[in-house]
Amino acid sequence: MKSKMNWLKAMAVMIGVSFAFISCNDDKDPGKGQVQFEITDSPSNDANIKGVFVTVTEVRVNGQAISGFSKQTVDLKALQNGNTKVLGSSELEAKSYSNISLVLDLDTDENGNAPGCYVQTSDNVKYKLVNSTSASGTAEISLTKAWEVKNQASSKFVFDFNIDKAIKYSDNASVRYRFVSTSNLQSSIRVVNKDEAATIKGVYTESTASNAGKVVVYAYTKGTFNAATETTPQGEDGTIFKNAVSSATVQTGLSGNSYTLAYLEQGEYELHFARYDNESASNRFVFKTMLQSEMKLNGSVVNTINIQSNADINLVATISGTIL
Repeated sequence: MKSKMNWLKAMAVMIGVSFAFISCNDDKDPGKGQVQFEITDSPSNDANIKGVFVTVTEVRVNGQAISGFSKQTVDLKALQNGNTKVLGSSELEAKSYSNISLVLDLDTDENGNAPGCYVQTSDNVKYKLVNSTSASGTAEISLTKAWEVKNQASSKFVFDFNIDKAIKYSDNASVRYRFVSTSNLQSSIRVVNKDEAATIKGVYTESTASNAGKVVVYAYTKGTFNAATETTPQGEDGTIFKNAVSSATVQTGLSGNSYTLAYLEQGEYELHFARYDNESASNRFVFKTMLQSEMKLNGSVVNTINIQSNADINLVATISGTIL
C-alpha cells in the first residue's frame, strides 16, 4: 500500500512538472529586435518649390508611439534618388505588425517656430500645409502594412513620400499649397523594408527628340497602368499617375541622362515615361504626353522588369517618339 502511495505521488510530481514546462513554453518571451525608421521622397514637378518641410512628432506602431524618437523637421525635397534621413530607432517585440503611422505637427517645427509643415517657394515664402479636416494641431498618417520584427535582428524601414501626390496646388495665392485629402495622403506614402528593396538605375536616350522640359519615369506594378485613367486628373485632388508605385525625374549629367527608382519591393514592374512642359504663368511643369520607349536589360528588349529582393538593376531606355 505504501509503495502504491509513493508511486501516485511520483506521478503527480511528474504531471505537475509537465504542466509547468508547457506553461513556461506558452509564456516564452518572443524576444526583441532593433528597428530603424527613415524617410525619403520622390521629386516634385513644381519649379517654384524650394523645399517641403514636415515636422514628425511621433512614429506609432500598431497605435503605440515608439521610444527612442525626438521631434524633428525634415526637408523632403532634399531626400531624393534614394537618399534618406533617419527619424529614429527603437527596440520592438519580435512579432508581426500590421500598422505604422507618422504623426505630423502642423503648427510648429522642431525649434518651436511656426509653421510645422510647410512649402517654401523659391522667393522664400512659407505656405503652411494643413490637412483636409483641420488647419492646426497634428495630423496622423496611418498606413496599413504587414511587416515583421525578428528576434535579435536589426531591420530598417523607409517612409517613401511622393510630393506630387501628397500636396495640392491652388491658384488661390493666399492658400497656394495644402495637403491632399486624408485618404489620398495615406496613399501618397509607402513603407518599405530597406533591407529587402531594390533599385533601378536607368540610362535614358532619345532616338527621336521629345522636346520635353522635363521627363518623369513612373514605375507601375505589372498590368496596373491605364494611360487614359492615369493621365486624367482623378478625385477631388485631381491626382494624375495616382496608381504609380514610384517615380523619378530623368536628370542630365556629364555622362548622359539617368534616373533612379529606389526602394522597389519584389515583383514585376512596368516603366512609363511622361513628357512635361514648363508653364510660364505658374512656373510649374505640366503633363503633356506619354513617350514611346524601348527598354533593354542586359542587352535584351523587355516589357517588364522582374525585381528580386535586394538585387539592383541597370536598365537602358530609348525614346522612339510620343504617344498621342
